[in-house]
Amino acid sequence: MFNRYAKQRIFLGRDADESLRAKRVAVLGLGATGSVIAPWLARAGVGHLTLIDRDLVEASNLQRQILYGESDLGRPKAEVARERLADANSSIELEPVVADLTSGNARELLSGFDLICDGTDNFEARFLINDVAILTGTPWIYAGAIGGEGVIWPLNPPHTPCLRCLIEEPPAGGDVDTCDSAGVLGPTVGIIGSWAAMEALKVLTGKPPHGDLARFDFWNNERQFLKSPKSRCRFCTEKITEFLDARWSIKASALCGLEGVQIRVNPPGKLDLATLKQRLETRTRSPWKQAGLMLKGREGDDEITLFADGRALVHGPMTPERARSWYTEVVGC
Repeated sequence: MFNRYAKQRIFLGRDADESLRAKRVAVLGLGATGSVIAPWLARAGVGHLTLIDRDLVEASNLQRQILYGESDLGRPKAEVARERLADANSSIELEPVVADLTSGNARELLSGFDLICDGTDNFEARFLINDVAILTGTPWIYAGAIGGEGVIWPLNPPHTPCLRCLIEEPPAGGDVDTCDSAGVLGPTVGIIGSWAAMEALKVLTGKPPHGDLARFDFWNNERQFLKSPKSRCRFCTEKITEFLDARWSIKASALCGLEGVQIRVNPPGKLDLATLKQRLETRTRSPWKQAGLMLKGREGDDEITLFADGRALVHGPMTPERARSWYTEVVGC
C-alpha cells in the first residue's frame, strides 16, 4: 500500500514518524512564516493543527505568503489555510480559528498543545505566547523575518530560557523595523519558515532542537548564533505572566503598509452581526453584506469589515481616533 510518509519514515524511523500522528500543534499567525510552517507540518502528518489568524488575505500578501492566491482576496486566512492544507493531507485534523490573540483569550486558544509555532509579526503576540509557555510548560518556536534576514529560537521554559530572559520588555514601536519600513523578501520567509518547521519536527519527535538564537542575513551573507542566557529571569522562574494578566478594552491602530485602521477589543466579544447589519444599513443608507463571521459595508470613503469576535478593519482615510469613536457609536464597548 502506498504510504505518503515513507520517505520521512526512512529518516526518522517508524516510531518517531508514527508519533507525529498523535501530536497537536498550534500555528499562530498564517502570514509569511506561518504559511510556510503550516504546510510542512501538515505534509509531515502532524495529527492536529490549529490554525489561528485574525486577518484577511490582501493583495500585498501574495508576494510572500505561499498558501494564498488571487481568488482568496478578502477571505480569512485561517479558513483558506484549512482548505489548502486539507487538499495536501486529508487524513489530519485541521481547525481554523479566525481570532485576534489577546490576554483575554490566549489561555484558551493556546492551551492543550504539544507545541506552539510563532508565525506572528508583532512582539505583543510573542510575549503572550511566552506567558502561556511559562504557565503551561508548552514549548514554542520563536521565528521572525524582515528584509533579507530572519531569526529562529526554540524555547521551552523552564528547561530553556524564556523570551524575557533575553528581551525583558517588548521593543517600542519605533525601535523595530516592520514590513512597512524595511520590506521583506519572499525567499527570506521561505527559509525561516522551513527552518522553524524543521525545529518543530525535532521537538515533536523527541530530538533536542537547536539551542541558540540563530540569526541569518541572507542578503548580506552574514550569520550569527547567540548563546542562550545561562541564568533565568524572574518571569519564568517565578511564573510571572503579566502580559496574560493585562486588561484593556479597545485599541485602534494604523494598518501596516496600508491606508486604514485596525480596531481590537479585549476581551474578545461576540457580536450579533444580523442586528448590526440592520443598524448599519439604517445609519449609512447603503447595503451591508454578512458572510460567515464577517460583516462588510461602506461608510463614506471607508470600507469597513466587522468580525464576530468584535474586531474591525477600516480601509480608507479614517484616522485611529475617529475609528475608535465610530466603533463606540456603532458597536459600543
